[in-house]
Amino acid sequence: MEIGVGNEEERLMFKRIFILYIQMAFLLPTTINKISPIHLSPIFQMDSITERNWGGHVLTFIIKGITDYKEKKKKAIDGCLFALIIIYFYLSKNKGKKKAERPPKP
Repeated sequence: MEIGVGNEEERLMFKRIFILYIQMAFLLPTTINKISPIHLSPIFQMDSITERNWGGHVLTFIIKGITDYKEKKKKAIDGCLFALIIIYFYLSKNKGKKKAERPPKP
């Protein structure tokens, strides 16, 4: 795919495609190669892209993925793999420790 960045319209299109790619590859990956409405909402508000609550956005997606997995709607959990890894290692490393001995939550 070739996208120019010679004018403002082309730069905006590049930014939108880049945000979609980052979401689908890292922040909000899914088990299907399809853009969902949760992926689309940020690209239509490019003026406030840096002010978005990206942590909340990722957390909402993970919670939905876990809920769908528990209810047997899906065979895998959708969500930010990096966040799931951090949570997993935090819980496994601090299992059985008293509250005072645990480091702060990530």
